[in-house]
Amino acid sequence: MANKRASRVKCPVHRMLKKDIIWLFDHNCKHGHNYAEHYACFLAENPQDSPFQEKQGIFDIETTGLKANWSHMLCWCMKEVGSDLVTCDLITKKEARDKNDYRIIKSCVKEIRKFDRTMGWYSSRFDMPYVRSRAEYHGIPFPTYKEALHTDLYYIARSKLALHSNRLGAVCQFFGIEAKNHPMTPDLNQRCGAGNLEALQIILEHCKEDVIATDKCRELLVKYAASTRRSI
Repeated sequence: MANKRASRVKCPVHRMLKKDIIWLFDHNCKHGHNYAEHYACFLAENPQDSPFQEKQGIFDIETTGLKANWSHMLCWCMKEVGSDLVTCDLITKKEARDKNDYRIIKSCVKEIRKFDRTMGWYSSRFDMPYVRSRAEYHGIPFPTYKEALHTDLYYIARSKLALHSNRLGAVCQFFGIEAKNHPMTPDLNQRCGAGNLEALQIILEHCKEDVIATDKCRELLVKYAASTRRSI
């Protein structure tokens, strides 16, 4: 029973209004339990009379390297699904030169906590492990198991499409989605690491373009896959 309880998705009551919490307690899932106890069922069943929906965000980061113990974050972007709003944070010139990403890791984790589910591209293998590693390094509490959910759109593309590559750029090119107008280059990455302000602005634009393009790919792909309960 303890393992079964531990596998449940935690109900994000800290983000809900009182009326929403009451609704969850007053309505039951197909197992006969109220949605507050079986929040995973609420997400899976998606009842149409619910006064609120799962809050989803499209997430991307840019870093100076692929391994969290040999590099640091340069910027992050989050686009709320169903909205044109893109929230971002960028490392400062001094922070880049000092290799100090504490501030933007903290703001990044704070932003992640605002969403029931984050989505990204190859994000379960890179973005989320990277942020989690840097957060632990800085002593910043990161969402724990089942506290929030995550969907990696890369794996939906890989299983549902038949393209020569499942990279975001290749999928966008195939479907005619505008993307990668500010491509990453080794020189750009090095200048960002040195705190070059022009380079940092370019990489931020690259990150914004990625979350916008990823959201457009999401619209095409999610109808071919079930909404998973994979933990962040």
